[in-house]
Amino acid sequence: MRRPLIFFLSPLLVNLTVAVVPRYLWLIIVSLFFGCTRDHNAPVADIDYLELAREPGAELYGVKFSSNIDFLSIFEKGKKPISSMLRCSLEGDEVSIDRDADRYIAEGLVSIEQPLRENEVFIYSAALMLDENLNEGRSSRMLRADELRRILQGKQFVPCVYTATAFGFKAYRSATMRVPVADIFREVGIQ
Repeated sequence: MRRPLIFFLSPLLVNLTVAVVPRYLWLIIVSLFFGCTRDHNAPVADIDYLELAREPGAELYGVKFSSNIDFLSIFEKGKKPISSMLRCSLEGDEVSIDRDADRYIAEGLVSIEQPLRENEVFIYSAALMLDENLNEGRSSRMLRADELRRILQGKQFVPCVYTATAFGFKAYRSATMRVPVADIFREVGIQ
């Protein structure tokens, strides 16, 4: 009696399925995830620096900035972003898209300072920590005043951007805001 070809191939197909599918399952899942992200359709917002002040009793520096965009509804009206951050590069002229690419950073969570009515400017604040990224961004340490002086020496401004993420959407990134180095030196106590 002749056996069908599938009879001989079935053990091979089972072994192939067991060996290959789990190995590449992550690739299928990631492809589906990124294929389902929606564009936020929000314009690239200009953000304007207002002030910087050291938080009392902490190594945090509160920065206030304004924008004509409601960042808390940037993805969908009434739905807040999962993360809402102000990121600054202390060493470069631009803020890298990859957070771990900048060795010296200032970053903090953003909150709304003054909710205003329609067609007005929104005022935001962020409590920044001035850090050095270590271990490819897996850990960090706060910078001392002498290190900040060395890093920022010769610079007039520090570039900062607002970034936000939400499930199912592409990440949002604002235009660059410039924070005066003189304000940072004043608040840190550098002469």
